[in-house]
Amino acid sequence: MTVFWCAGGYASGSTWAYNIMRAVAAVGFGERARTSRFAQNKADLAGIEDAAGLHVVKTYDVPADAAGLLLAQAPRVVVTVRDPRDAVTSLMRFQGDGFEKACKAVAKSNWFAARLVEKGPEALVLRFEDRFTEDAAGVMRIADYLGIALTPGAAAAIFAAHRREAVERFIAKLPGAPGTRPNGPEDWFDVATQWHRHHAGRDGEIGRWKRLLLPGQPNAIEAECGVFMDRFGYQRAPLHQPGYALKVGGFTLDI
Repeated sequence: MTVFWCAGGYASGSTWAYNIMRAVAAVGFGERARTSRFAQNKADLAGIEDAAGLHVVKTYDVPADAAGLLLAQAPRVVVTVRDPRDAVTSLMRFQGDGFEKACKAVAKSNWFAARLVEKGPEALVLRFEDRFTEDAAGVMRIADYLGIALTPGAAAAIFAAHRREAVERFIAKLPGAPGTRPNGPEDWFDVATQWHRHHAGRDGEIGRWKRLLLPGQPNAIEAECGVFMDRFGYQRAPLHQPGYALKVGGFTLDI
């Protein structure tokens, strides 16, 4: 039995990494690699102890019993991380979350990712800021870590099938397609790949938070995610100074 586990922070490129892991596993394991899933709890991991094949699992943060079950299988773990200020901004912009909801979700998934890196098996950590989703080298890094040999041609083919343009075309066909499920009134997703409608139209901008977050919000995120930021090399922003002028609807507020 083999378990490949993709454990990412929200908005960190984890869905791309998960699908690369699925594609690489298909090369290395063939039909044995057909079992893949997104898990939110232990019930979603039914059959994970089946020794007959390979299991590819995607999670964000999961309860302790689910994490323990996965860790008991001695998995290969790929962890994706991103500056939490950009991650929060992404959830607000593309999924319509309010600031507090987005901040809590990102903080929780980041805490889980950090603990997994520190306490779990040796993981492959992929930083969004290194643009691992934008080059076939990202495919090769994942394949090498998983212990699956890929030719340069195979890596290039996998990357081409998962370029932003290819994913956009796939998402555009989702409404009504086999395997599509609703996820609220304005979203839907493909069960196998976990691509959602809200994954479309993104540009992967780094540092967007500097333009879009309100004064005080970066510091609120850092209060929740500061240890994570220090662990993965994200520099904290200086506290804003008194006298910062914020224009709102023609009025100027001195913060």
